[in-house]
Amino acid sequence: MPKMQLNARKVESLLPGNKRTQIFDKNQPNLALRIGASGVKTWSVVYKWHGRMKRFTIGTYPAVSLADARSRAREALRDVSRGNDPQEQKMITREAGTFGDLAAEYIQDWSQPNKKSWVEDQRQLDVYLLPAWKHVKASALTIDDVELLLETLASRAPVQANRVRALLRHMYSWALSKRARRTNFALEHNPCAFIRRPARERARERVYSDDELKALWKAFGTIGLLGDVFRLQLLTAVRPGEAAAAEWRELELDRALWTQPGAKTKNGRVHVIPLSPPGVRIFQGLQQRQADLKNPIKRKSNFVFSNPRDPDVPITWLQKAGERVRDESKVQDFRPHDLRRTCATRLAEMGVADAVLKMILNHSLGSDITGVYNQYKYFEERKQALDAWAKRLLMIVSDLKAVGASAIAAD
Repeated sequence: MPKMQLNARKVESLLPGNKRTQIFDKNQPNLALRIGASGVKTWSVVYKWHGRMKRFTIGTYPAVSLADARSRAREALRDVSRGNDPQEQKMITREAGTFGDLAAEYIQDWSQPNKKSWVEDQRQLDVYLLPAWKHVKASALTIDDVELLLETLASRAPVQANRVRALLRHMYSWALSKRARRTNFALEHNPCAFIRRPARERARERVYSDDELKALWKAFGTIGLLGDVFRLQLLTAVRPGEAAAAEWRELELDRALWTQPGAKTKNGRVHVIPLSPPGVRIFQGLQQRQADLKNPIKRKSNFVFSNPRDPDVPITWLQKAGERVRDESKVQDFRPHDLRRTCATRLAEMGVADAVLKMILNHSLGSDITGVYNQYKYFEERKQALDAWAKRLLMIVSDLKAVGASAIAAD
């Protein structure tokens, strides 16, 4: 078989004959260039496997350059020397699962059983990763692919880029931790292993001023249903996801109570929230709104803020609503979690005791306080504090004269 000193110009100039011809590269052992009668040029590497000759197709020229073909030929021959058949490996990779398959398996087998916030993992996959890689082989993702996606995301949402990186890194680590998954997805490495966090983070200390609260409250009233999620946050100091996932069975509006089950709270403990009169009115309005819906499935949803596409699950994505609030209020750095911090800070300014404030935020008071006793610890003090804060908040957003810091004592 003819051998030739190949270079880029020589490969380009080679012409087809009446039948397929094959030329071996003098510089790279076992690398062959086949030229079909139609002019198609195909790179392959020839090797011996268990006593017989086999051929591994690398790709066509010019999509695969001479330099790339030599590099891939060296990799294939290296696999052979390690006892791996490149052709068989190619078949395994061809049949391996896609990124979409891996994401679905990760959510079902790890995220849902182990994380209360699994819906956030699903949201990140749906919004940031699956649109780009759903049909790509999980093993085909490279460090460059991941880095480019994260850099693009970080340019507009740096903290979110950090979260997406963490999810992606853990998902691949989980997949690599078991032989069956490594085989099913043809995985050998984690494409996030050497990628650093795209952005530096520091704890936010953002608390909204009276003028900002007024602008935000007005904006909440212009964005529809999700505006009430934000209003409830500000009135109760619950987390954004906890407010959005509220269910009707958790509410006793005649007693002004909202009981969050431990399965939904960050610390895994039941959280009994005394609702202020404005909080009760918000829930009553939402209850009436749902009762007036024409769609019977939506009308019977268990969730206060049900997903428009699937009433059997709550709304999980507040980002677009946050963007609308920023546009309407002109508070350009608005974030839903800042409402919780603002409520807590304002309560502290009003003289609420630390222990009471911790209970409002559902923080632990110590391992000696547990069970039902813990749920109702400082209940009257919490109710009084949240009622006083609700009065003060409504005065702020209604342009009335703000009450003083001694509001609770004077109430």
